[in-house]
Formats: sequence, C-alpha cells, structure tokens
Amino acid sequence: MRSFFRRAVHRTFLRFGFRLVRTLPFERSIRRWELDHSDFYMIQVGAHNGVTSDPIQRFVAEGDWTGVLVEPQQKYFQILQTIYCDRPKLHPLHAAIGPSNESIRLYKVRDDAVGVPYWASQLASTKREVIAGHADRIPGLDELIVAEDVPCRTLESIVREFGLPRLDLLVSDTEGYDFEVIKQVDQLPHRPQFIHFESLHLTPSDFQLCLAFLHARGYKTHDIQPGETFAELRALA
Repeated sequence: MRSFFRRAVHRTFLRFGFRLVRTLPFERSIRRWELDHSDFYMIQVGAHNGVTSDPIQRFVAEGDWTGVLVEPQQKYFQILQTIYCDRPKLHPLHAAIGPSNESIRLYKVRDDAVGVPYWASQLASTKREVIAGHADRIPGLDELIVAEDVPCRTLESIVREFGLPRLDLLVSDTEGYDFEVIKQVDQLPHRPQFIHFESLHLTPSDFQLCLAFLHARGYKTHDIQPGETFAELRALA
C-alpha cells in the first residue's frame, strides 16, 4: 500500500514537471529556515572550486543566498570568481581563516602535479601532517607537498567587511583546522544558526572538544556521514 501511494504521489508531481527527492536531515533544517527568512547569509570556509564535493553547491545554485566564499588557493579562488561572476550577492575571497588579519602558512599538493587523484587539489591545510597522511593513496606525495603564505582573515572581520547582519550558516572544510575556525563564533555578534564542518581530519580528542564546545553554546549536533558533522543552534535549557 505504501508503495502504491508513493508512486501515485511521484506521478502527480512529475505531471507538473517536478520530481520528489529524499533530502538529508541537515538539508531539511536549512530548507525550513529558508522558508521563514526572506534573506539567507552564509560563510563557506574552504570553498575550493564551488562544485567538487561541495555540500552546499545545490543550495547556492538554486537559491538567492548572500555570502562569502573563502578559498586560500589562488587557482580555485579564480574559478569561484568565474562561476559566480553573475551572482552579486556571492563574494569569493582569497584568504584562509586564522587568528589574525595577516598571513598563514598553507600546505597543499602542487598545482602541476600529475597522476594524482582528482581530490588531491582539495588537500590544503595549515597542518602538513594532514596532507602527508594521504601518502598511502598518493605515491610520492611527500615530494608533491608545497608551502605558501596566504592572506589570513578572522570570521569577525569578514562579517564586518561584507556587512552580514547575521550568519545563518557557517561551512568549514579546512582539512583539520575546522575546530579553530569554529572557535571564532564566540567573536561574532550572533552565533550562526547552522554549522556544517568536516570532522574527518580532527584528532579524536579535538573532535570531542569541538562537540563539547558546540553543546555548551546551545548546539545540537549529529553526523551527516562519516567525517561530516552538522550543528543546529537550540535554546539553552
């Protein structure tokens, strides 16, 4: 019976040119928030090229969000500029997030590396050991890692510069630096309603400290999939 009704509902929507798709819980939370707010503000830290393995790419493509896409790798920052050149509410920013508005040392796989997996370009971190930890999957990786100093910004300075009245969503994918990014929510005028972050490269102890940090500030957390965590702000008891 359930199968019959499911097919009937799908056929009805298809008749009008729509398709029903099951969404993950974190996506439903964001969609519900969008319905209750005329504007949506976000910062994505480690935006890369805006497409590859990007958890919010569909939201950004379909919606009318205002936000800042922070990417420290010059090559992928330029791609972001090209992709979103017709979206005046989206602002690519060539920078990393750090403790000050100066510079920070970034380790990454060199741009001209050949014979490496497509995801190697996403390996950029302030922690060299995180990049080197993929040596079992990338032969000769140690010789492909390069370091460069990149501009550094704080979350608070970005919110202030771009005039964001609040943060509805903070996304962080920084290969092991994510807890340091999340700690900076304490310096913001208002904490983000949602935080989506890569927990894969956090040490077990840092991951537990990060969860405790979020829970103490009124967030409910859950795993999206192994290595990705979502936090939603709830009222403190």
